[in-house]
Amino acid sequence: MIKRELGAKRDVLPDVLKGFGIFLVVLGHCIQGSYNGADLDSSAYFDDALYQFIYSFHMPLFMVISGYYAWNSIHRADTVQKRWKMITKKCIYLITPIVAWKFFDFLYWYATGAYIYRGMGLLLIEFLTGVLANFWFLWAVLYSFILVCLMHYKFHDCIWLYVLVFIAMFFTPDGLGLMACKFVLPYYLIGFYVNKNKVFLQDKMFALGNENRTKWFAFLASGIAFGVLVYFYDADSFVYLTGYKLIGKAYSRQLQIDLYRFLVGLCGIGFWSLFWGILLRYRRRWEYGVRLLAYLGSRGMGVYVVAGIPAQFLVFRLAEDGKPVYGMNLVQTVFILFWSLVIVEVLSRIKGVRLLVGQ
Repeated sequence: MIKRELGAKRDVLPDVLKGFGIFLVVLGHCIQGSYNGADLDSSAYFDDALYQFIYSFHMPLFMVISGYYAWNSIHRADTVQKRWKMITKKCIYLITPIVAWKFFDFLYWYATGAYIYRGMGLLLIEFLTGVLANFWFLWAVLYSFILVCLMHYKFHDCIWLYVLVFIAMFFTPDGLGLMACKFVLPYYLIGFYVNKNKVFLQDKMFALGNENRTKWFAFLASGIAFGVLVYFYDADSFVYLTGYKLIGKAYSRQLQIDLYRFLVGLCGIGFWSLFWGILLRYRRRWEYGVRLLAYLGSRGMGVYVVAGIPAQFLVFRLAEDGKPVYGMNLVQTVFILFWSLVIVEVLSRIKGVRLLVGQ
């Protein structure tokens, strides 16, 4: 197992995967920003091939990693007091940046005159709904964490209750980002139970024969499956457009979309996890690259919440609207990541505000 040379000893692979994932998040937003020209359909990026490739697996990848780490925290909390402390800490950790950055967003739009004040009551309603829709991924992690805690501590991971939860998700509203939360929940559960049963899974892998041969076979199989599936990814595959629930839709078509989205994400996770795991065997040849990706991954949440600042004020205002040029999008991505990391490092060193960037 590859360990970090500095800090807490743990697999470097999850941090590398998070670094890879946050790079794709920013790149995807840069591609999206290129389609904001007045002469273009503002949602034309849903038909962009690279954008489709990125969104086919990158958020599910984050959820698998989040679920994987959640098992460690939940497993260690062996008393009621420790459990409540852990859950409270998790809520504060995730909700603080959601509320704070939405508050700053409201202040900015109010100060620039873009927000029309129509009374305190309406302001509070708009702020609350804005909070609930802000940073949907953090809400997804929180909802998934609370569900797993409840199922693990109170119902002993009852499989039938999980089945009922999955069925209910098809008949509950999709608003306020819930559609995306429902889409990524299964990946969180996969990560959680893989970590919980990793000894058993490792024994099964050894039982199949040569471990390296098994991993190479899984790598090739997942790569082929991912390549075939992602080829059919289109605008309807985005949960933001087609949603998740079945109510008011053609059941067979919606179930087909939901199943396809899940499978392409799962194959993408398998392929890229094995891909980076194989590369890490040869890390001495690109040690600085490993360190950079792992560092980026360790600051992933902070970059996720602040990347909009350099993107909005330093990149997109200087960029010409039009169809994306991937080379320019790559340069924009590096620029945004650099300044986002600067902001994260500065805020993380100020006592009392480090929670704003997940530190």
